[in-house]
This record gives sequence, C-alpha cells and structure tokens, in this order.
Amino acid sequence: PMIPDHIAAFLRATIKSVWALDLLVLMKNAPDRGWTVSSLNDRLRASTSLVEEILAAFTRQGLVTEADGAYRYAPANAEIEALEREVARYRDP
Repeated sequence: PMIPDHIAAFLRATIKSVWALDLLVLMKNAPDRGWTVSSLNDRLRASTSLVEEILAAFTRQGLVTEADGAYRYAPANAEIEALEREVARYRDP
C-alpha cells in the first residue's frame, strides 16, 4: 500500500535507515524494558557506533529516553506515538 504523506514526512525526518526502523520497532514492542547499547547491538547485529548514533538521534527527536545507560521507548507526546504506531504497521503488515 501507498504510504501516506504524513508518514513519509515522519520517516524522512526521523528514520534514516532500516537499522533505525528495526531498532525503533524493537524498542516499541518492549516499552518497559531498559535497553543498553550492547543489548540492542546484540539483537540487531549492528555496530556499536551505529546503535549509539541512532539512539542519540532518537533521544533528540523525543522517541526514546535514557537513564543510567538504559534506553526506553518513550515518545515525547501522543502525536509522535501515533505516527510511530502507523510506521510500525507498515513495517510489519
């Protein structure tokens, strides 16, 4: 199906790679879990620097929070959460 314009705009602004999308969906599916860079790297089989880069961007964009080295999916507001939920639906039809 065709991706709606508002979802495409969100993806262009926040999701810079398939790795980033996979990381976000993984974290969204376990919102109560605190993820370390290492645990995310193990699940994604990516590089540590890539995971760190994605997490830094997601933190700035209000998609995740960090406390004591643990990252959690935590959208900054309901609009971001709704957009991310729609993105996940296109990722996992």
